[in-house]
Amino acid sequence: MIEMVYELSNMTWWEAEDKFKKSHLVIVPVGATEQHGLHIGLGADWIQAWEIAKRVGEKIDRLVLPVLPYGVSGHHKEFPGVITLSEDTYKNVIFEILQNLARHGVNRVVFMNGHGGNTASIIEAAKKARDEMNMICAIIDWWTAWESRKIFGQGFEAHAGYAETAFMLASRPEAVKMKYAVLTPTKQLDNEIELIRAGKGIFKEGVVWIPLKTADVSSTGSMTESHPKDEPGTRDYSSITPKFAEELMSEFADWMSDFVTKFETFEVPDIQITKEKAMNELFS
Repeated sequence: MIEMVYELSNMTWWEAEDKFKKSHLVIVPVGATEQHGLHIGLGADWIQAWEIAKRVGEKIDRLVLPVLPYGVSGHHKEFPGVITLSEDTYKNVIFEILQNLARHGVNRVVFMNGHGGNTASIIEAAKKARDEMNMICAIIDWWTAWESRKIFGQGFEAHAGYAETAFMLASRPEAVKMKYAVLTPTKQLDNEIELIRAGKGIFKEGVVWIPLKTADVSSTGSMTESHPKDEPGTRDYSSITPKFAEELMSEFADWMSDFVTKFETFEVPDIQITKEKAMNELFS
C-alpha cells in the first residue's frame, strides 16, 4: 500500500517538489486565536479549519499547507487570550503566501477558513492574486457553506453554538468543556434599535450596520449571531454528542472534498471585452 503524504509540514523538500508537480492545487487552512464562550478553547477557529483541511487532503490526496492560527480578531480583544492581526497585515500575509505558491506552480487555492473576521482580507488578497498571477482562489467559510442548514433548530453560524461545538468535539475533544456550555443571546442596548449581532441592527424594519465589540453584546464570548426573538440562546447541549460530532464533521469533509475535486478543473475563459462581442450578445 502506497502511503499518501498530504501535509506539507511532514514532507521533505523533494517530496514537496513531487507533490507540486502532480497537482497545481493546494488547500490552505486559516483560523484565529480568540474566545469561544465558556466551554471551547481559544484555538477553535484554527483547530477546526486544520482538521477539516487534513481530512480533505487525506481523502483526495491533495496538498495541505500548515495552518495559519492567527487572524483578524480585533472585535474580540477584550477577552483574555485573544491574539489578533490587523486587516492590512493579514491581507499582506495571505498575499505573500499566494506569491510563494505561485512560484511553485500553484494556480488553484482553496482556503478552509475558520474565522469570519478573516474573510474580507482573504478576498482582497485573492483578487490581487487573480490580477497579478492569474491565480484563482476559493474561500470556504464552513458556517456560510452550510448556512441554510439548522442543527437541532439552531443556525450553523452561532459562535460557540451547536455546529462549532460539534466540530471541536470531532477535532480536539480535550478543548471542549461541556459542563460550561452556554450560547448567549444578543444583548439588547436600546428599545428601538434592535441588535442582531455585534455589527448589525434593525430600526423600523430597516437593516443598519453598527460596528460594535463582541463584549458589547455578550459577556460570555458566545454569540447566537441572531436577534433574541429568532434565537434565544441555550444551555442545553445534550444533543451534541461525540457520535453526532463525528458524523457532522465527516459529512462536511466529504462535501468539501467533492468541491475541491471539481474546483481543480474549474476554468475561467480568457477575458475578451470588445464592442463587437458585446453587441453580438445583445442581439443574439
